Amino acid sequence: MNNNTAQAMEAVVRRYIAALNAGDLEAIVALYAEDGTVEDPVGSPVHRGLAAIRAFYAQSLALKLDVTLEGPIRAAANEAAFAFCVRLHWQGRNTAIRPIDVFRFDESGKIQSMRAIFGPNNMSAE
Repeated sequence: MNNNTAQAMEAVVRRYIAALNAGDLEAIVALYAEDGTVEDPVGSPVHRGLAAIRAFYAQSLALKLDVTLEGPIRAAANEAAFAFCVRLHWQGRNTAIRPIDVFRFDESGKIQSMRAIFGPNNMSAE
């Protein structure tokens, strides 16, 4: 059975966005493979394995996030990419970060790797 159809990958992305909005750490971690990786942002140290991924998202979810997709999810082969906006109150001001995340999936449909592509030009005060 192929768990990496475009529809299956899009459903995982939508569950990810919903879990971020709900602050649901366990729902986020459940989307990842045991040996999954998170590189957020690209160029920063990679978080490898579920314990490291859980610690990374626990820190992220310490702030209330308002996450919305910006445009369609792109899915092909075993990867999906999506642009979105994360609004949060950070360093004393309302901030928007607009990354593009790329998920690579394993055979079972779990996220094998997540890479968040953004830089200072993708962050703004709101």
